[in-house]
Amino acid sequence: MIINFHFNKNTMLYPLLIVFIVLALTFSVNAQKEIDPTRQMDPVKSLLAQSNKDGKLAQGEIDVIDDATNVIVQEFRQNYQQLKDLTQYNDQLEILIDRQERKMVRIEKDIASISSLTRSVMPLMFKMIDALDNFVELDVPFLINERRQRVAGLRNLMNNPDASPAEKYRKISEAYEIENEYGRTIEAYTGKVSPEDDRTVNFLRIGRNSYIYQTLDGDDAAVWSRKNNGWKKLGGSYRTPIQMGIRIANEQAAPDLMVVPLEITAE
Repeated sequence: MIINFHFNKNTMLYPLLIVFIVLALTFSVNAQKEIDPTRQMDPVKSLLAQSNKDGKLAQGEIDVIDDATNVIVQEFRQNYQQLKDLTQYNDQLEILIDRQERKMVRIEKDIASISSLTRSVMPLMFKMIDALDNFVELDVPFLINERRQRVAGLRNLMNNPDASPAEKYRKISEAYEIENEYGRTIEAYTGKVSPEDDRTVNFLRIGRNSYIYQTLDGDDAAVWSRKNNGWKKLGGSYRTPIQMGIRIANEQAAPDLMVVPLEITAE
């Protein structure tokens, strides 16, 4: 700093002026030291560094809170979806339960009606078995032991408390269906002529129209006579037709026309 003053040295103000100049120079030097940019930046840098440090700490806390918030939001979404699924499931269960309750009411009504129906059906089933038994005994005696055992089995079934009425009726119906099938089928099998005649013969049944036996050597044959309720001998002319009928019944020959004795011709 340059200060130009023009004073007379002889004046009294000259010493004072010298002192003032010295003080001004000293103040100027100190002022220059105080406004040193480097020294002024140190507190700023320190403040910025501290601010950055505090900012990092705050950001870390924010990140932790954000992560925790995301976890909570995800759990909430999952729980909310589970709540929706459970609500829908419960609504469906309520519909099913309501339908089942109504079905139970109908079943209870059906059981009550079945109980009364059973009381009227049971006597009818006994009558059906009795009728079947009489039919078997009066019919042509083919497979007689097997058919009698079937009727006896039905009587035992009726006395079985573990069998339901529906099962009993089904078995009786099956027995009737079997007897009905006998009238539409042809069959051949081997057996004894009767308890009194223990000869083993070939039997041929053509529906219920003709029931024949032929000895294994083919020399002897007879047809069942409903009129006489017994066997009636056949002549030798029936030997070949009977053998052909037995082969057809055993599926050993193709179906063909057969000459078989009927009761009217056997007479």
